[in-house]
Amino acid sequence: MFFKFRNSFMIKILAVTFFLISQTSFILAQDMTKKRLFEKEKSPIVRMNFMLPAGFHLFGSLEQMLIPKLTFQLQGGIISALGTGKESDSPELSNVSTVGFFSGELRRYINLYHRSKKGKNISKFSGDYFALKYVYTSVPFARSNQSINFESTTAFQFHYGIQRQIGKKFFVGGNAGFVISDFYRSNPKNSPYGGFAGGYIVTGK
Repeated sequence: MFFKFRNSFMIKILAVTFFLISQTSFILAQDMTKKRLFEKEKSPIVRMNFMLPAGFHLFGSLEQMLIPKLTFQLQGGIISALGTGKESDSPELSNVSTVGFFSGELRRYINLYHRSKKGKNISKFSGDYFALKYVYTSVPFARSNQSINFESTTAFQFHYGIQRQIGKKFFVGGNAGFVISDFYRSNPKNSPYGGFAGGYIVTGK
């Protein structure tokens, strides 16, 4: 009776051990598959971008993978923004300003592996992501209304975004979230933010 119980117990121990080993092997195999998915994205990806409608953004960007699904992106360029005003009860475009800007953005992609399993393209980080972005804008170097005092600004943005590669050299995307500007001042501004982006992929296989 004792030997029968011991044999039954050993069988259960062996079964649990086999299960744990198989699960560990499965997880390791998944990790290796995920790592292979991102092998070709180790090189920085340089893009020329435009963005609408919060003014017209024209800028260059460099996105570098830090670890799988986590990237850091640098951006730099110009923003031309339009304001509307009234004069003699007639609406007109006014307060046009063009500023330089620089930003750093940390992106966490959330569905690249699942898109790959479904046979969808994930090249050049074609996926959905959450991002935290710091933006600095300069004082305007061109403006239509000299009577308005423009200042440089700094802002943090938190947004949800999408990015898709079109063909081999083009991409489209967009984001939506909120921005906190001039957070170090006594009256920081908090507002929703969103836009549509697209452009040309300069480097990256």
